Amino acid sequence: MSIEIKKNEDIYLDRWEIIEGNAFDCRILVSPYNRRITVYEFNLTRDHAAGEMVELLAGKALENGLDKIWLKSKTGYMNAFAGAGMKLEAAIPGYYKGKETALVFALYLSNQRQTPSHARGKELVDQLVSKFKDGTVKRIIPDGITFKWGEKEHCPALARLYRKVFTTYPFPVFDPDYLKSTIAQDSTYYITAWHNRELIAASSAEINRPQQNAEMTDFATLPQWRGHGLASFLLEQMETRLKGERFRCLYTIARSSSIGMNSVFVNAGYGYYGVLIKNCNIGVGFEDMNVWAKLL
Repeated sequence: MSIEIKKNEDIYLDRWEIIEGNAFDCRILVSPYNRRITVYEFNLTRDHAAGEMVELLAGKALENGLDKIWLKSKTGYMNAFAGAGMKLEAAIPGYYKGKETALVFALYLSNQRQTPSHARGKELVDQLVSKFKDGTVKRIIPDGITFKWGEKEHCPALARLYRKVFTTYPFPVFDPDYLKSTIAQDSTYYITAWHNRELIAASSAEINRPQQNAEMTDFATLPQWRGHGLASFLLEQMETRLKGERFRCLYTIARSSSIGMNSVFVNAGYGYYGVLIKNCNIGVGFEDMNVWAKLL
Protein backbone atom coordinates (compact mmCIF):
# COMPACT_ATOMS: atom_id res chain seq x y z
CA MET A 1 0.00 0.00 0.00
CA SER A 2 1.36 3.42 -0.93
CA ILE A 3 0.12 6.78 0.29
CA GLU A 4 0.78 9.82 -1.84
CA ILE A 5 1.42 13.01 0.09
CA LYS A 6 1.35 16.10 -2.09
CA LYS A 7 2.88 19.46 -1.21
CA ASN A 8 2.93 21.88 -4.11
CA GLU A 9 4.42 19.88 -7.01
CA ASP A 10 6.35 17.41 -4.87
CA ILE A 11 5.13 13.90 -4.12
CA TYR A 12 6.12 12.04 -0.97
CA LEU A 13 5.47 8.31 -0.75
CA ASP A 14 4.80 6.51 2.52
CA ARG A 15 4.70 2.72 2.34
CA TRP A 16 3.62 -0.18 4.52
CA GLU A 17 6.04 -3.07 5.00
CA ILE A 18 6.11 -6.36 6.90
CA ILE A 19 9.51 -7.05 8.47
CA GLU A 20 10.50 -10.47 9.80
CA GLY A 21 13.52 -11.50 11.84
CA ASN A 22 14.65 -14.60 13.67
CA ALA A 23 12.61 -13.78 16.76
CA PHE A 24 10.12 -11.10 15.68
CA ASP A 25 7.83 -9.78 13.00
CA CYS A 26 6.35 -6.29 12.68
CA ARG A 27 4.23 -4.09 10.44
CA ILE A 28 5.72 -0.66 9.83
CA LEU A 29 5.01 2.55 7.96
CA VAL A 30 8.10 3.99 6.28
CA SER A 31 7.70 7.75 5.86
CA PRO A 32 10.34 9.69 3.90
CA TYR A 33 8.19 12.81 4.36
CA ASN A 34 8.40 12.55 8.16
CA ARG A 35 11.87 10.92 8.06
CA ARG A 36 10.68 8.18 10.39
CA ILE A 37 9.55 4.59 10.76
CA THR A 38 6.39 3.95 12.75
CA VAL A 39 5.91 0.44 14.15
CA TYR A 40 2.17 -0.25 14.18
CA GLU A 41 2.19 -3.91 15.19
CA PHE A 42 4.88 -6.28 16.43
CA ASN A 43 5.28 -9.80 17.76
CA LEU A 44 8.33 -10.81 19.82
CA THR A 45 8.98 -14.52 20.32
CA ARG A 46 12.13 -14.43 22.47
CA ASP A 47 13.64 -12.28 25.22
CA HIS A 48 16.24 -10.73 22.91
CA ALA A 49 13.77 -10.09 20.08
CA ALA A 50 13.33 -6.38 20.87
CA GLY A 51 17.03 -5.77 20.36
CA GLU A 52 17.01 -7.65 17.06
CA MET A 53 13.97 -5.72 15.83
CA VAL A 54 15.33 -2.31 16.81
CA GLU A 55 18.73 -3.06 15.26
CA LEU A 56 17.20 -4.19 11.97
CA LEU A 57 14.84 -1.19 11.82
CA ALA A 58 17.67 1.22 12.60
CA GLY A 59 19.64 -0.16 9.67
CA LYS A 60 16.62 0.17 7.41
CA ALA A 61 16.03 3.74 8.57
CA LEU A 62 19.61 4.79 7.87
CA GLU A 63 19.51 3.18 4.42
CA ASN A 64 16.47 5.33 3.62
CA GLY A 65 17.73 8.60 5.11
CA LEU A 66 15.39 8.41 8.11
CA ASP A 67 16.37 9.38 11.64
CA LYS A 68 13.54 8.36 13.97
CA ILE A 69 11.81 5.10 14.89
CA TRP A 70 8.83 5.11 17.22
CA LEU A 71 6.24 2.69 18.55
CA LYS A 72 3.59 2.09 21.21
CA SER A 73 3.77 -0.97 23.45
CA LYS A 74 2.21 -2.50 26.54
CA THR A 75 4.00 -1.92 29.83
CA GLY A 76 5.31 -5.48 29.88
CA TYR A 77 7.76 -4.57 27.11
CA MET A 78 9.28 -1.63 28.98
CA ASN A 79 12.56 -3.30 29.91
CA ALA A 80 12.88 -4.96 26.52
CA PHE A 81 12.71 -1.74 24.50
CA ALA A 82 14.66 0.31 27.04
CA GLY A 83 17.34 -2.36 26.93
CA ALA A 84 17.35 -2.13 23.14
CA GLY A 85 18.31 1.55 23.40
CA MET A 86 14.92 3.16 22.91
CA LYS A 87 13.83 6.17 24.97
CA LEU A 88 10.51 6.21 26.83
CA GLU A 89 8.97 9.54 25.75
CA ALA A 90 5.32 9.34 26.78
CA ALA A 91 2.45 7.18 27.98
CA ILE A 92 -1.24 6.89 27.07
CA PRO A 93 -3.31 5.63 30.04
CA GLY A 94 -6.12 3.27 29.08
CA TYR A 95 -4.99 2.94 25.47
CA TYR A 96 -5.76 -0.77 25.52
CA LYS A 97 -9.52 -1.08 26.10
CA GLY A 98 -9.45 1.54 28.83
CA LYS A 99 -7.46 -0.75 31.12
CA GLU A 100 -3.79 -0.91 30.11
CA THR A 101 -1.38 1.93 29.48
CA ALA A 102 0.51 2.26 26.22
CA LEU A 103 4.15 3.30 26.44
CA VAL A 104 5.57 5.41 23.62
CA PHE A 105 9.20 4.65 22.78
CA ALA A 106 11.53 6.35 20.30
CA LEU A 107 14.99 5.77 18.86
CA TYR A 108 16.86 8.73 17.37
CA LEU A 109 19.52 8.26 14.73
CA SER A 110 20.87 11.82 14.58
CA ASN A 111 21.64 14.52 17.15
CA GLN A 112 19.60 17.04 15.20
CA ARG A 113 16.45 14.90 15.37
CA GLN A 114 16.64 14.38 19.13
CA THR A 115 17.10 18.10 19.87
CA PRO A 116 13.76 19.63 20.96
CA SER A 117 12.19 22.11 18.56
CA HIS A 118 10.48 24.03 21.36
CA ALA A 119 12.77 24.60 24.34
CA ARG A 120 9.99 26.02 26.55
CA GLY A 121 7.45 23.31 25.80
CA LYS A 122 7.14 21.93 29.35
CA GLU A 123 6.98 25.45 30.76
CA LEU A 124 4.01 26.14 28.49
CA VAL A 125 2.28 22.96 29.66
CA ASP A 126 2.74 23.90 33.32
CA GLN A 127 1.32 27.37 32.69
CA LEU A 128 -1.75 25.97 30.94
CA VAL A 129 -2.43 23.37 33.62
CA SER A 130 -2.19 26.08 36.29
CA LYS A 131 -4.50 28.36 34.29
CA PHE A 132 -7.31 25.81 34.13
CA LYS A 133 -6.86 24.18 37.56
CA ASP A 134 -9.91 25.97 39.01
CA GLY A 135 -12.29 24.85 36.27
CA THR A 136 -12.95 24.97 32.58
CA VAL A 137 -13.82 27.96 30.43
CA LYS A 138 -17.18 27.77 28.66
CA ARG A 139 -17.89 29.53 25.39
CA ILE A 140 -21.02 30.28 23.38
CA ILE A 141 -21.33 29.00 19.82
CA PRO A 142 -21.26 32.01 17.45
CA ASP A 143 -24.50 32.78 15.61
CA GLY A 144 -24.92 31.14 12.23
CA ILE A 145 -22.57 28.21 12.90
CA THR A 146 -23.76 24.70 12.06
CA PHE A 147 -21.97 21.41 12.66
CA LYS A 148 -22.06 18.40 10.35
CA TRP A 149 -20.47 14.97 10.39
CA GLY A 150 -18.01 14.70 7.53
CA GLU A 151 -19.18 12.80 4.46
CA LYS A 152 -17.45 11.98 1.18
CA GLU A 153 -19.04 14.99 -0.52
CA HIS A 154 -17.33 17.28 2.03
CA CYS A 155 -13.82 16.04 1.21
CA PRO A 156 -12.92 18.62 -1.47
CA ALA A 157 -13.85 21.42 0.96
CA LEU A 158 -11.95 19.67 3.76
CA ALA A 159 -8.82 19.41 1.62
CA ARG A 160 -9.06 23.12 0.73
CA LEU A 161 -9.40 24.00 4.42
CA TYR A 162 -6.30 22.00 5.34
CA ARG A 163 -4.31 23.62 2.50
CA LYS A 164 -5.23 27.06 3.81
CA VAL A 165 -4.31 26.25 7.41
CA PHE A 166 -1.18 24.06 7.09
CA THR A 167 2.01 24.58 5.12
CA THR A 168 3.03 20.96 5.71
CA TYR A 169 1.24 18.01 7.29
CA PRO A 170 2.37 14.49 8.24
CA PHE A 171 -0.49 12.80 6.36
CA PRO A 172 -2.03 13.56 2.94
CA VAL A 173 -5.00 15.62 4.13
CA PHE A 174 -4.53 17.98 1.17
CA ASP A 175 -5.78 15.18 -1.10
CA PRO A 176 -9.60 14.75 -1.26
CA ASP A 177 -9.22 11.16 -2.43
CA TYR A 178 -7.20 10.29 0.66
CA LEU A 179 -9.86 11.84 2.91
CA LYS A 180 -12.58 9.89 1.08
CA SER A 181 -10.63 6.66 1.58
CA THR A 182 -10.47 7.16 5.35
CA ILE A 183 -14.25 7.61 5.45
CA ALA A 184 -14.83 4.58 3.22
CA GLN A 185 -12.62 2.43 5.45
CA ASP A 186 -14.50 3.63 8.55
CA SER A 187 -11.14 4.45 10.12
CA THR A 188 -11.75 8.15 10.71
CA TYR A 189 -14.67 10.33 11.80
CA TYR A 190 -14.76 13.98 10.71
CA ILE A 191 -16.72 16.79 12.35
CA THR A 192 -17.08 20.06 10.44
CA ALA A 193 -18.22 23.62 11.24
CA TRP A 194 -19.94 25.75 8.58
CA HIS A 195 -20.98 29.38 8.25
CA ASN A 196 -23.12 30.46 5.28
CA ARG A 197 -22.18 27.27 3.41
CA GLU A 198 -18.46 27.90 3.96
CA LEU A 199 -16.39 25.29 5.78
CA ILE A 200 -14.59 27.25 8.49
CA ALA A 201 -13.27 24.55 10.86
CA ALA A 202 -12.91 20.80 11.17
CA SER A 203 -11.34 18.01 13.18
CA SER A 204 -11.23 14.23 13.11
CA ALA A 205 -10.88 11.12 15.24
CA GLU A 206 -8.77 8.19 14.08
CA ILE A 207 -10.57 5.26 15.63
CA ASN A 208 -9.19 1.96 16.91
CA ARG A 209 -12.26 -0.17 17.57
CA PRO A 210 -10.50 -3.34 18.80
CA GLN A 211 -8.68 -1.36 21.53
CA GLN A 212 -11.55 1.11 22.12
CA ASN A 213 -9.38 4.21 21.69
CA ALA A 214 -9.36 7.18 19.36
CA GLU A 215 -6.83 9.86 18.47
CA MET A 216 -8.36 13.34 18.33
CA THR A 217 -6.56 15.08 15.50
CA ASP A 218 -6.59 17.19 12.31
CA PHE A 219 -7.93 20.34 13.99
CA ALA A 220 -8.05 23.25 11.56
CA THR A 221 -9.77 26.65 11.75
CA LEU A 222 -9.62 29.44 9.19
CA PRO A 223 -7.53 32.34 10.56
CA GLN A 224 -10.45 34.78 10.56
CA TRP A 225 -12.50 32.42 12.74
CA ARG A 226 -9.93 31.76 15.43
CA GLY A 227 -10.68 32.95 18.95
CA HIS A 228 -14.29 31.72 18.91
CA GLY A 229 -13.59 28.37 20.54
CA LEU A 230 -14.59 26.33 17.51
CA ALA A 231 -12.00 23.63 18.23
CA SER A 232 -13.55 23.10 21.67
CA PHE A 233 -17.02 22.71 20.17
CA LEU A 234 -15.72 20.24 17.59
CA LEU A 235 -13.95 18.25 20.32
CA GLU A 236 -17.05 18.20 22.52
CA GLN A 237 -19.24 16.80 19.74
CA MET A 238 -16.67 14.18 18.81
CA GLU A 239 -16.30 13.09 22.43
CA THR A 240 -20.07 12.69 22.77
CA ARG A 241 -20.22 10.42 19.72
CA LEU A 242 -17.27 8.30 20.81
CA LYS A 243 -18.61 7.91 24.34
CA GLY A 244 -21.91 6.70 22.87
CA GLU A 245 -20.00 4.10 20.85
CA ARG A 246 -18.23 2.84 24.00
CA PHE A 247 -14.75 4.12 23.29
CA ARG A 248 -12.76 4.23 26.51
CA CYS A 249 -9.57 6.20 25.83
CA LEU A 250 -9.22 9.45 23.91
CA TYR A 251 -5.84 11.00 23.25
CA THR A 252 -4.13 13.56 21.09
CA ILE A 253 -0.65 14.46 19.92
CA ALA A 254 -0.61 18.28 19.80
CA ARG A 255 2.09 20.64 18.56
CA SER A 256 3.99 21.82 21.63
CA SER A 257 4.28 25.31 20.12
CA SER A 258 0.50 25.72 19.74
CA ILE A 259 -0.87 27.47 22.81
CA GLY A 260 -4.37 27.31 21.35
CA MET A 261 -4.55 23.55 20.75
CA ASN A 262 -2.90 22.63 24.03
CA SER A 263 -5.35 24.93 25.82
CA VAL A 264 -8.29 23.16 24.16
CA PHE A 265 -7.27 19.82 25.63
CA VAL A 266 -6.36 21.11 29.10
CA ASN A 267 -9.72 22.87 29.21
CA ALA A 268 -11.47 19.63 28.22
CA GLY A 269 -9.94 17.71 31.11
CA TYR A 270 -7.12 15.87 29.35
CA GLY A 271 -3.94 15.08 31.25
CA TYR A 272 -0.39 15.64 30.02
CA TYR A 273 1.68 12.47 29.56
CA GLY A 274 4.88 13.42 27.75
CA VAL A 275 6.39 14.96 24.63
CA LEU A 276 7.51 13.33 21.38
CA ILE A 277 10.61 15.14 20.11
CA LYS A 278 10.43 16.29 16.48
CA ASN A 279 7.87 13.62 15.82
CA CYS A 280 6.50 14.76 12.48
CA ASN A 281 6.67 17.29 9.67
CA ILE A 282 3.82 19.69 10.42
CA GLY A 283 3.20 23.42 10.17
CA VAL A 284 6.59 24.80 9.16
CA GLY A 285 8.80 21.75 9.74
CA PHE A 286 9.58 19.09 12.34
CA GLU A 287 7.93 19.83 15.67
CA ASP A 288 7.72 18.43 19.19
CA MET A 289 4.31 16.97 19.97
CA ASN A 290 2.67 16.91 23.41
CA VAL A 291 0.69 13.82 24.40
CA TRP A 292 -2.65 14.42 26.16
CA ALA A 293 -5.13 11.70 27.16
CA LYS A 294 -8.50 11.23 28.83
CA LEU A 295 -10.53 8.22 29.96
CA LEU A 296 -14.27 8.20 29.31
